[in-house]
Amino acid sequence: MGGRIIEVHLNTLSRASSVKLLQNCSHKTLLEDDAVENLVSKCGNHPLSLKVIAGHLQSGFTVPEVASQLDRLPRQPEFSQRLQEMFTALPEQLQGILIKLSVFRTWFDAEAAADVIGCHRVDMKFELHYLKCRHLIEQDDWGQFTRSEPSRPSPQEARYSLHTLTRFFLQDNRTPPMAALYIQAEHNFVKLFWKRLEKIGKLAETNSLDALAQIDDNRVHLEQCLDLLIREGAVPDVSKTKRFHKQYSVCMTWELFLDISKRLKFCQNVAERALKQGNRRSYCFYKAMEAEQLVAKFQYGKAIQMLQKPFAILGELESVDQEEKNSMKLVKALLHYVKAHAFGCMQKNGDALSEIKTSLQQCKSVSGNSYFAARLVNQQGAIYMNMGKYMESLDCHLNAYEILKKSAASDLLLDVPTYLMNIGTGYSEMGKDVRQQKPLEAIKHFEKAIDYYDRSLSTEKRLHMDEYIKTALTLKNKAMAYCHLHRLSEGLRMAEQSLTIRRKYLPQKNPDVCRGLIFVAQIHYDMGREKQKSGDVGSVEEFQQAERYFGEAAEMEVSGRPDEGFPTVDYEALKHEYLDVLKRLCKNDELQRRKKIFMDFDRKVEKRSVSPRKQSESSQSEESTSGSSSNEEAEDEQQTHTEIKEESSRKKTRKEQLREASTKCSIA
Repeated sequence: MGGRIIEVHLNTLSRASSVKLLQNCSHKTLLEDDAVENLVSKCGNHPLSLKVIAGHLQSGFTVPEVASQLDRLPRQPEFSQRLQEMFTALPEQLQGILIKLSVFRTWFDAEAAADVIGCHRVDMKFELHYLKCRHLIEQDDWGQFTRSEPSRPSPQEARYSLHTLTRFFLQDNRTPPMAALYIQAEHNFVKLFWKRLEKIGKLAETNSLDALAQIDDNRVHLEQCLDLLIREGAVPDVSKTKRFHKQYSVCMTWELFLDISKRLKFCQNVAERALKQGNRRSYCFYKAMEAEQLVAKFQYGKAIQMLQKPFAILGELESVDQEEKNSMKLVKALLHYVKAHAFGCMQKNGDALSEIKTSLQQCKSVSGNSYFAARLVNQQGAIYMNMGKYMESLDCHLNAYEILKKSAASDLLLDVPTYLMNIGTGYSEMGKDVRQQKPLEAIKHFEKAIDYYDRSLSTEKRLHMDEYIKTALTLKNKAMAYCHLHRLSEGLRMAEQSLTIRRKYLPQKNPDVCRGLIFVAQIHYDMGREKQKSGDVGSVEEFQQAERYFGEAAEMEVSGRPDEGFPTVDYEALKHEYLDVLKRLCKNDELQRRKKIFMDFDRKVEKRSVSPRKQSESSQSEESTSGSSSNEEAEDEQQTHTEIKEESSRKKTRKEQLREASTKCSIA
């Protein structure tokens, strides 16, 4: 896969392998054995040293001339000595080119090299060919073809790379003039790959599959570009409507390859530079994005507090230009959106709804059918879901999905799996709402929910985004729908798949892992009770499985987690059902021990006058070109995008109904 570095450490070669390598790389297979043996010995059988010497031979030097040059060096088989000799022998112009090429951490093609060096592409090809013949750069043959279809390879530009040791040598041996060339190359590198990131962000709004392929191909370069921008560089501009959408697309895109901590650091640094440069609109934009990362880290109050200054600055800004006024409206919409997200996560649904309505009003007056607008509508649906207004919620999610389809005429978009999942959750909630009065109608709603969950999973697979955090959430919601249809075995299979994914990608004590454990335990618990009622001896095995999962979840609940150790919304159900399982298994000593542990923990929680209780379930919604997830990060990352999460949160008295799912939204 492009953009992924695999470093292979080579020891010294055998004498026979060294001879073969020297002959092949120099294209001189008729060298006398004694001459070859002499050169191999002087190079200490080191592969890189042998390739450098082969470059001399291929360039026209005779074996005695090369041997004579080696004799002048200290008799140590260190490649840095060979590289120093080879570098010094280059013309000054090529020395500068090689220094600039050391900016690349991985592969590069002639076009990228020309942009970084600052020369014409045709000239660059000649220079690269010369350096390749001297074995100072290498050509990656695997990069010459990409296969969109297995039987039809499409030729691509040749790719080159510097050996890691060569790059380190060049970085450690820069004179002041060479250092100045390297700094200039860094500036050109940032300019090139920031533009490329903007193009990928734009592409993600119409063809996310191609965008994901480009991200995968350029992942290392894009990460390096953002690392350099964190230190210094021009502040991206959002003074026009198109520029706002372009930068927002970039922020969606980076969630696919940058973790939350790096995104947070990037937003902080760029916002600070923007304020120093007097670019207050860009400052407000990046403070909003910074606050969004804080929300993903459960720091809701801090995020809301951070937005106060940007709101005040925008209130002071005035503009005569209509385009600038429109961009200001979009930045305001973004600020209100992030604030609504934070309030929603705190379950302050009235405040969240007020903020998202203001955000939508600002956005729709400028661009009502954009990718950004779809996310706002989706967020509104999440808030309605938390308020128990399922019909309004479903309408919003269907509307968000339609906005995306109108803007791109395709289902292969990063946010589509999340929107489809949210629609499914809307139908599931409506099914639960009428389950007692209209059981047949409820069944139809649950079946429709499963259909949308399947469409969500299918779209993820087509986008090559399956088997990640977002997938875990959809699988769990689908499992809930199966449980409501009393298809517990199918629900258990989905729940276990979801838990496996969460264990793989989330920290050990993440609240989502805890809730996944509780959910699997609850299904075993229900299956055990059904078997016990029918006299099936298999009930004991089900209760034992429930005990195992409940026990692990209980340890997470009482030992503290990343969300400051507050219990999840499933904690009360966990206590009630775990203790009941121990009672059914006649484990009285363990029952009394667990009761004491829960009582001690409850006292600690009561002392913390925090309201409301923090919710869990923070899987990232795939947006941004990957979902606003998450990123998870998320998650997934990471993001600006809201997912409705249908989770189990049972009341103590639940005799006549299957567990009710608590609905939550989170943006990753």
